[in-house]
Amino acid sequence: MNLTQQLRETFIQEHPLEAARYVEELPAQSAGEMLQTMEPQHIAAFLEYCLPGPTAEILKQYPPATSAIILSRLSSRSARAVLRQYDSSTQTSLLDQVDPAIGAHLRRSINLPDHTAGSLADPHVLTLPPDITVGKALQRVTQTVGQAIYYLYIIDHQTILRGVILMKELLGAEPTITVSSIMRQDVKAIPASANALDIVAHPAWAQYDSLPVIDQDRTFIGALRHRTLRQFLQSRSGEYQPAFLSDALLQLWEAYSLSGIGLMTALGESLGTSTPPTSPRKEQETP
Repeated sequence: MNLTQQLRETFIQEHPLEAARYVEELPAQSAGEMLQTMEPQHIAAFLEYCLPGPTAEILKQYPPATSAIILSRLSSRSARAVLRQYDSSTQTSLLDQVDPAIGAHLRRSINLPDHTAGSLADPHVLTLPPDITVGKALQRVTQTVGQAIYYLYIIDHQTILRGVILMKELLGAEPTITVSSIMRQDVKAIPASANALDIVAHPAWAQYDSLPVIDQDRTFIGALRHRTLRQFLQSRSGEYQPAFLSDALLQLWEAYSLSGIGLMTALGESLGTSTPPTSPRKEQETP
């Protein structure tokens, strides 16, 4: 190992958060090459400070067996967040190569029933860390236009949801201030286990067309768009009894969109006793 590599590894190990913010802005291939001389356990310790999206891209630069070794050394929280960035076949391939006990735990924790908010949420939306400048954040938006939506969710290096920024607010902010200084911390979120029929009556839809979905420990899973929820309910309306419940909700959604959320909420409350006994309780709004 030459002196440059030694200095780089020393800096990464002693200042992982600062190094993570730098590495997240590099192309995945360059980031992978920078870390390749490090031992898997040291790479894993460093990747704990990186956001799930960049981490997933970095792991793609290694052979699957090496990626699995690194993945198995991540905390459960980080490993779940990274795995959700991959398609099901890649998830299976990686989990088949990690320690069986770890693999079994991760399989249980990343798989959610297909009628829940967690299964409907998009894990690929652009997220930002709270400690970078607005200028750096705008660079990331430019580099990942396909993942950026109107709401930019702020998560820390433990993948905990910390806030939200509107795209227009980011564009109009002073480039030198930090993202944390302009983010809104009172984020309305949906629990990952919430049932789709309950989510449709969530009062926050009156203000937002996308809502963050979180685990019980407030880990960010992804963003749920109202059109995704509508399409899901349309495709599955025949599976729920009584049948008029889904039909009525969908008709109101079409007729009133977000402005009619009060009517949808009232309908959901008035018909709550008619919901199938197997449905989960109404989820509570998370502040």
